[in-house]
Amino acid sequence: MPSKRLFYFNANGVTAYLWERGGLRKEAAFRMNEEGVAEFSRYVAATAKSLFYVLADVVEEDFFQENIPYVRGGDRRALVARKLAQRYRDTSLAIALSLGSEIHSGRREERLLYTSFTNTQQFQPWLEALRSNDARVVGVFSVALAAASVGRRLGFKGARYVFVSLQQAGLRQSYFENGRIRFSRLGRVDFSDPRAIAQDCAAESVRIHQYLVNTRILPRDAPPLDVLVLAPSEHKALYDAACVDSARLQFHVHDLDRVGRSLGLKSAPTETLAEGLFLHVLADSSPREQYADDGLRRFYKLWRARVGLVTAGLATFGFCLVVSAARLLDAYQVNEQAATDRQQETRMSEQYARLQTTFPRTPISTENLKAIVTNYRTLLRQSASPGKLLVEISEAVTALPQIEIERIDWEIGTGAKTPAGREAPKAAPAPSAPPGAAGAEFQVQTAEISGKLILPQASDYRAVTALVNQFTEALRRRPGTEVTRAQLPFDINAERTISGDIGAARSEEVPRFSVAVSKRRGT
Repeated sequence: MPSKRLFYFNANGVTAYLWERGGLRKEAAFRMNEEGVAEFSRYVAATAKSLFYVLADVVEEDFFQENIPYVRGGDRRALVARKLAQRYRDTSLAIALSLGSEIHSGRREERLLYTSFTNTQQFQPWLEALRSNDARVVGVFSVALAAASVGRRLGFKGARYVFVSLQQAGLRQSYFENGRIRFSRLGRVDFSDPRAIAQDCAAESVRIHQYLVNTRILPRDAPPLDVLVLAPSEHKALYDAACVDSARLQFHVHDLDRVGRSLGLKSAPTETLAEGLFLHVLADSSPREQYADDGLRRFYKLWRARVGLVTAGLATFGFCLVVSAARLLDAYQVNEQAATDRQQETRMSEQYARLQTTFPRTPISTENLKAIVTNYRTLLRQSASPGKLLVEISEAVTALPQIEIERIDWEIGTGAKTPAGREAPKAAPAPSAPPGAAGAEFQVQTAEISGKLILPQASDYRAVTALVNQFTEALRRRPGTEVTRAQLPFDINAERTISGDIGAARSEEVPRFSVAVSKRRGT
């Protein structure tokens, strides 16, 4: 982290301080002349790697409040730039602070506070010295902007209050509304008379209250205005005696050294007053609002971008290290588990070998015994019996006493899946299927059933057809049984006619039929 150097700029000159670990150390002082600017330039060149803060405490500081139409984006930036150009001849040290929005005459408007230094020429030689040395300028701040940060860090809850502080430049009074600066002024004092300074603090607070009421910044019926006073420790009693509460003002006097310690200021030069506290606040946590333009802050922004890239790279590198460590840990655990499994496999193999030595000796080798068992199981799978199929045929015939079975031709073959997914039986018996073809072919039993129908009238075609249909339906209801063909005593075809004398009963003719069924083995 680069060192931080702060410049306190007032009408008498520029004082340079080094901020380090909450302490301020005075390094140099430069007078308001060309020689002082030259010395300042050499000082900046020698410390160019530092971060520079400029705290301006001058009389020439302007505040102007105005309402503008509520717009956003590029339109707002263009409108604000035009308003600043109309207000100030030099806008290099001019900013517009938003005070919120309000509804005025049925239209939403934004309240803006324009603030700048009316005499910017006194800053230019010093800022040019910073710019020519490529200094990393964090910003140009005023005591009023720094005082807002001090008030917030002190936890001052007043919606409206006046902040009074004594610096080397004089007595500064700043009016804040809802934590935002509205007005600030700097008054001259006689540093040789601390009592007069304390009395001026109370008197100037009364005058600024009257000014705020007359300019309608503060309502006339407003409650008593809070006044936050930072008094030097050795003269705090004088300020307590001079700052007496009234119907319009309510004073809160704080010890400057005690406030500094509460905000983390560990040490400061003995001759510094409240500017030491403001410089510490700038170095510790500078406010967002400041006067410097992008050209003056260019090298500071480049440094921030470089720091951001390095930080992002380090974060990415750290993330990659964490992920790599996690992967290495996973790989280590996997290797450990694999080693454990290999050791367990070795132990089990040794144990199995020891058990094998205890087995009784067989007349054949283990490999031949395994082959015999495999072949035996294959024979068992290939052996088939028509018993189950015959039982199903017998059950189907039992319900139909008019049917007499004369002959059943049974055979077993192989079947395969057709492209449509149905089983297509093969008529020829198949040899024992190899192990790899078990999923492609299977064994199918087929039976050709031949029989006759015992009917009072053999020419009753409807009765014959009904009996055969009942028989085939009884077979189809059996799980895995499929009727592949049914042959009736006559031919039923729409293209041919049934001929004969159906009125006369001819007992010498017995109608015969045949039915072919198939059944996959195992169902």
